[in-house]
Amino acid sequence: MESWPFFNQVTVDLTPLNSRKVAVKFDYFKIGGLIPFKAPDRFRGELDTTYLDEELRVSRGDLGNLFILKMIDPSYRVPV
Repeated sequence: MESWPFFNQVTVDLTPLNSRKVAVKFDYFKIGGLIPFKAPDRFRGELDTTYLDEELRVSRGDLGNLFILKMIDPSYRVPV
């Protein structure tokens, strides 16, 4: 989930490939927090985690994108 000024969201299915890499299948997107749409089946990729601690995760996607994610609320759990 992105915060100000975009507020975009994405829902994905992650499948571990090894201790550092996951396969990513995108399920849903929500643009501006208002416009939801289902991701096409071809929206897939991989993430390789290069750094991880209790607050920060740094990953690189299979297309070279860099993702730096910060844990805002460690008590939050994704509803299943």
